[in-house]
Amino acid sequence: MYRVGICDDDKVLCSLLEEQIQELSAEFSVKFDIEVWYSGESLECDLKKGAGLDILFLDIELLQKNGIEIGAFIRDEMEDTETHIVYISSKQGYAMELFKMQPLEFLVKPISAARLKEVLERSMKRKKYAGSCFEYQRGSRIFRVSIKEILYFMSMDKKVLIIKKDGQEEFYGKLKNVMEQLPAGFLMIHQSYVIHQGYVSEYSYESIKMMNGDVLSVSKPYRKEVRAKIKQYLKGKMYNVL
Repeated sequence: MYRVGICDDDKVLCSLLEEQIQELSAEFSVKFDIEVWYSGESLECDLKKGAGLDILFLDIELLQKNGIEIGAFIRDEMEDTETHIVYISSKQGYAMELFKMQPLEFLVKPISAARLKEVLERSMKRKKYAGSCFEYQRGSRIFRVSIKEILYFMSMDKKVLIIKKDGQEEFYGKLKNVMEQLPAGFLMIHQSYVIHQGYVSEYSYESIKMMNGDVLSVSKPYRKEVRAKIKQYLKGKMYNVL
């Protein structure tokens, strides 16, 4: 079961999206549980009541509470970084306002079936990957940390610190060896830092701010590569990182 939400005040668009997603069910061998909202207020109300989603297609230009406000509610008030937000709009004039919401994608109306399929497939792949774990050894014991709990790794002397959402762990090792074990989505920005791109809240040429507020330096040898990979990760011309 993959939980899909659609929030748009255009009822025709909602109906079309719902039909297109259901048509992909057999191709993906996945049952989609789709729920539709026509206002940000009704969506916010149900989220407060505990409605959970894997992916949300969210219109930016909603009549009262807009999509950016709803995104901020999901990320900040609900502290939900797991729901994939896909912004939809008839305009392309948005950039860093959306970056802080960590959207999976931005789709311009009208939405083609091919683009919809691509986004759903990417969402499901990322959810699958998020369930994987990083393993490390301390003494004779093996420990496992869920990938989705890791914000970044930091090298300190001969130790590696794992900075998580709810604390940190440490072990003896090298970041070079850590990188070899990590899935796509992790990026070395400094000889002392490897970040999980999904938890970046702000980016500049010289530093990166993580969702827990930590600001990490991007060293000169990595800046060009980091800039390119951040752009690639954001997937879209509208996300121009300055």
